Amino acid sequence: MLPEPLENLANAYFNQDYDLDYDTPIEAATDYKEVNPPESVHTLREATRSLLDAGTSEQKLAEVWLEEGNAYYDPRSDGMTLTDWFRTMLEALDR
Repeated sequence: MLPEPLENLANAYFNQDYDLDYDTPIEAATDYKEVNPPESVHTLREATRSLLDAGTSEQKLAEVWLEEGNAYYDPRSDGMTLTDWFRTMLEALDR
């Protein structure tokens, strides 16, 4: 099951037009951090960290992000694993 903060990020920031709104995918995650309250960003960080700390498989991360979250950005198209993508998002949220 997709944690609500990740679902919000996927639906609102990685919709079918995300690439028209942002030059790079990570800019969408950075924008989330800039426009949402700190407690929402903290909740998203914790949800992302929890998936990574649980050792969630690539297949499950893809299912969570692409199918449950309906994200239109698939990091594999940029040669990045889902694990690396979630780590990159976490780093952007931690800055």
